[in-house]
Amino acid sequence: MWFLLLLLYIAHIELVYLQGDVNRLILRNKNGRNPCEGHIEIYHNGVQGYVGDKYWSNKTEEVVCRSTHCGSPESRDHSTDVLKPKGSKVWLNELKCEGNESQLWNCKNPGWGVSKCYRDTIKWIKCSNEINIMLEGYECAGMVKYSSVNERGYFCSNNWGNDQANRLCKNLGCGESKEIPKKEWMDFSQIKTSKMMMIDCSGLNETNLWQCAAQKEKQKCETPATVICTGFMRLQLKGDEASVCSGMLEKEEDGGWKPVDSSSKSTPDVWCKQMDCGTNVSNSFKGRTHHLECSDKVQVVLKDSRKISKCYGEVHIQVNGSDYPVCGSSWDLKTAGVVCKELKCGAVVDQYTRSGTQSGIMDNVECTGNESSLWHCRGKHNKNAFQCPKKAFVVCAESVKVRLADGPGRCAGRVEIEHEGKWKRVSSEKWEAVNSNIICNELDCGGARSGNSETFSEGSAEFLTKSVSCSSGASRIHECIKASTSSSRPENSMMITCEGHKVVFLNNTCSGMVGIQHGSKTYWLSGSNNTWNQESAHTVCKQMQCGDAYPYEYIPSADMKRNVWQESYNCYPNNTSLFDCKKNKTLPSDHNDSIAVVKCSGAISVNLTNGCWGTVNVCVGGKCGGVCKDSWTKEKSVMLCKDIGCGNKILSSSQKNEAVPIVRSLHTTTHTTNLSQCNFIKNDEYGPNVNFRCELASVICSDSVKARISASRHKCSGNVEVHYEGTWLPVCSDALKDQKTQNAICEEVNCGHAVKQLNYFGPTSKIKNDITQIQCSNSDIKSLTECDIVSEKHGDCPLAGLQCSNWSKMELKFDGACSGAVFAHSETGRNAVSIEGWTKTEMDKLCNNLECGNLKSNRTYVSDQEQSQTLPSQKQQKEQLWIECQDEPKVTLSKKCGGEVRMNNIRVCSSNWNLDYSHMVCQQQDCSNAINFTIKTTTITQDKSHHVSCEGYHHRLGQCSRYEDNCDGGLVSVFCVGSVKVNTTEKCGGVIQVNYINDKWEEVCHQTSNDHLNKLLCKELGCGDPRDKKPQKKQKSNRKKSKVTLETALNCTKDHKDIKYCVNRLRCDTEKPAEIYCEGYVDIIDKDKPQSTPVVPIILGVGFLLFLVILIVVFVRVYIAKKGKKSMNVPSRMFSRQEPDLEFDSGDYEDVTNKANEMEDFSRGRFRSEAEVIMESDARSTSSLPYDDIDEVVETLPLTSQASGGRYIHDGALDQSSGKF
Repeated sequence: MWFLLLLLYIAHIELVYLQGDVNRLILRNKNGRNPCEGHIEIYHNGVQGYVGDKYWSNKTEEVVCRSTHCGSPESRDHSTDVLKPKGSKVWLNELKCEGNESQLWNCKNPGWGVSKCYRDTIKWIKCSNEINIMLEGYECAGMVKYSSVNERGYFCSNNWGNDQANRLCKNLGCGESKEIPKKEWMDFSQIKTSKMMMIDCSGLNETNLWQCAAQKEKQKCETPATVICTGFMRLQLKGDEASVCSGMLEKEEDGGWKPVDSSSKSTPDVWCKQMDCGTNVSNSFKGRTHHLECSDKVQVVLKDSRKISKCYGEVHIQVNGSDYPVCGSSWDLKTAGVVCKELKCGAVVDQYTRSGTQSGIMDNVECTGNESSLWHCRGKHNKNAFQCPKKAFVVCAESVKVRLADGPGRCAGRVEIEHEGKWKRVSSEKWEAVNSNIICNELDCGGARSGNSETFSEGSAEFLTKSVSCSSGASRIHECIKASTSSSRPENSMMITCEGHKVVFLNNTCSGMVGIQHGSKTYWLSGSNNTWNQESAHTVCKQMQCGDAYPYEYIPSADMKRNVWQESYNCYPNNTSLFDCKKNKTLPSDHNDSIAVVKCSGAISVNLTNGCWGTVNVCVGGKCGGVCKDSWTKEKSVMLCKDIGCGNKILSSSQKNEAVPIVRSLHTTTHTTNLSQCNFIKNDEYGPNVNFRCELASVICSDSVKARISASRHKCSGNVEVHYEGTWLPVCSDALKDQKTQNAICEEVNCGHAVKQLNYFGPTSKIKNDITQIQCSNSDIKSLTECDIVSEKHGDCPLAGLQCSNWSKMELKFDGACSGAVFAHSETGRNAVSIEGWTKTEMDKLCNNLECGNLKSNRTYVSDQEQSQTLPSQKQQKEQLWIECQDEPKVTLSKKCGGEVRMNNIRVCSSNWNLDYSHMVCQQQDCSNAINFTIKTTTITQDKSHHVSCEGYHHRLGQCSRYEDNCDGGLVSVFCVGSVKVNTTEKCGGVIQVNYINDKWEEVCHQTSNDHLNKLLCKELGCGDPRDKKPQKKQKSNRKKSKVTLETALNCTKDHKDIKYCVNRLRCDTEKPAEIYCEGYVDIIDKDKPQSTPVVPIILGVGFLLFLVILIVVFVRVYIAKKGKKSMNVPSRMFSRQEPDLEFDSGDYEDVTNKANEMEDFSRGRFRSEAEVIMESDARSTSSLPYDDIDEVVETLPLTSQASGGRYIHDGALDQSSGKF
């Protein structure tokens, strides 16, 4: 805040000062040459006047000379006094000066215009100073400098204007003022130690600038006054590229530059100094022009990262071997254009400034645009370096180039523009066709082809941050680069194919006829001996990445004469492309008679890393590697799968593999029948150390896909899995909904046709992907290789399985879960399995499949069951296979007939669990049925648990399919009928309670009356039959009952004979749980119980007795108070409050209760009367009374007592702290 106030204060002072002095004094003479000699003029409030000579003295002249910065007065001749104009004003007269006054009007005087002066002459004085005003810097341009006998300094730029500049230029013989530069265009560093003279010419008709010298205290000055007069001759040197301070001398004239002829009166040293080029070294005059060489060696260069760059970079000045950046304080397009022109770099494409802290020697540069060098533009040229807050940067047209990269020729590929020394990609966003045409024309490739371009590698270079937008009149791409940038992040590179694009191909891999495809047409290279030679053959093989050529060949063109390419080439060993070879100007006479044929030494192959799927693998030049995915197409995938015999369809790949490719892209022609015939763009074409990485292309051919039904214990029934990219993936149920898909899978695994879709049963897949889509077009498809399949990352899709018509499931009967006669279940029913043909290995496998361990023993079981025809080596007979496996699963509950289910001491998960499984467990535990609910505990555990799935023919939990895995849905607890207990809250009646879970008695939901249920319940209680009528109930409470939530019900049908089987889990909200009253129940009113004593009369009696005691105590205290009044001698304090007389009528209960204030005081250990003060001595005597005396006093009290008002009682009459009298 204080800083702002200071600024306001300074601004106010400055404003007042700029308004001009109210009073001014000057010395005026006719010629105006010496501002320190002449008659005195005074300006008062802007009005001119003179000074009278009454009381004039030498001290008066001392004040005048000092106030005009003219030194001291010299001896004067009175004859030099001059006449004053008639009728002129005399402002001051009768001056009496002491000689030390700062201004003449500070001398003692009568006032402004007060004293009359009738003399017609005025004093002429001469002061000692001789003032010289000049321009420092150049002839007729520079800083305004003054000098006198004892002082020299500069005029301040404050209040410096065109009038003053014009006056100075005229006085110096330099014409008029041409310009007053606003920026620091000269070295002002020397003024820091120089005196600065403020001027103020406002209101003056001055003839000399010294007359404007400020007569107030000096104001702060930042810069000196400067001017460029019309007489200033601006110079430059032109023609020497080694130094801008050497060459032909030119002067600016009429907006252009002309040679300086011999008529110039200046000297070479002055010229060199004016151009900041040091001193003259040599000077010659040739052909009416001066050729000048100055001592300084100065060059303008561009730098990028402190290295010399061509046509772009930070602008630097090299002076005598030292390098300095050009500061960018006033950097603009016109100034940047001078740099580009000077360096022969074309037009300006871009110019801006960069922040920096380096030291520079040139700033505030302003060019007209036609200078020969930046050094010759007007600007601050300092010998001593100073800090640059900003550095100038320029991009010239010759540094901007364009190319089509990663294409099979220079006329097709990804658009890249070299900008600021780096090749940068260009975004395809908002790209216009005119841009493509400009690029193709600049590359001499004709116009751009219409339609979509071929696909090339996206590349990895950074994107150009400038936008590219060409106008119809543009001829080169640098004219299209705009400063505006897109806010969105570029995603795709722009790719172009020009009309001039053509490629060489061979009709076989690394051998065959040499063809040229240009657009949609195909041509063949001439095999004429005059043009087709070994060097040309080598070039073709190198271009096709096929090594060197064997001896070249040719074949007659026959009927292909019209398709012979009408160009011939003369190739050299360093050529890598046929089109880089020198064209022959004329064609030989036999040009169309033969076609060039070549056989190369190299070989190329394209395959997949994993047979029929994997990363695309190209082997070329003895090395193998991948191809960039962004240049790969679906058509190339189809061609590759056919080439390697892996089917005609391709599937999408989820693989992402980033690495250094061996090939960035490969390009086909209309004659390509195998990918090995393509044009390959190898990665090492950009240098062996190029750190280029990309995501590699991968392909899945249809023949790599296989299906399976994964359940090991069943045949043709279980989870469906698809072998995809080398991994068996589960299948989402939506992908299996279509019947054609189901049948294709069953057919592929030789399981007949599909019967039904199954829920997935198995451990959670650890694989990241699922098969989410399978689409089979035809109903007669026999394999998934003909279907479209999609694999995606894990989602929320439920997985599924299939049961095919040839399904078969094994079961052991007549004994435990892992021992018994072997039966097979299939689509045709259940069949006994014959013992014929079974080996120990097969029986071991069966035990393992049934999760029963290894085989323990086997025997023959004589059966009259129908034998299965589906198992190995079975015949129609009645000898059935019986096996006993080593492991018999043990199923237990954590408590008798209830609790947590465990199998082999491992808990069971609730996933896939149902009530039938609960019944199976309870029956297996000899606990009858299960109650119709299952508790799923949510205990978090890292231990794995069993997940089970049972078939309808299973009778033991151990027979069911199972696996171990983490449990997310909760663990299973089952409660059986064998654990149920029933009771009532009273003997043979009351609220019904059931105990069947965790030894907890639960009340039962109230339901409609059911005679059968009531009979079963009373029977269970051993209380006979239910009562016909409900017993008399206890008196109901008026309190509203709140609802409670119950979770148990009794649901019995006429078929139930045991109430325990009626227990059901049912949630209800009720105010009254279910009740039952049987014949053995005894009513409450019949019970011989003593009557309870009435409570209300007792409470009233005790209250009345307590009131009487309080009343007696009050009478006693009133009596004592009256007694104290009678014995009082001196009143000490009087209360202002008076209370009415107190009356007590015997036997009047209401009157007594109205004296609540008296009882309150008593309860607090004190009482009140009308005069509430007792003498301290009386209080002590009163309080010393024994309790017996108090009783006597109470006995003598009358039934009525009247207290008189207006009494005084001494402080401390009552000792309230002790509570005694």
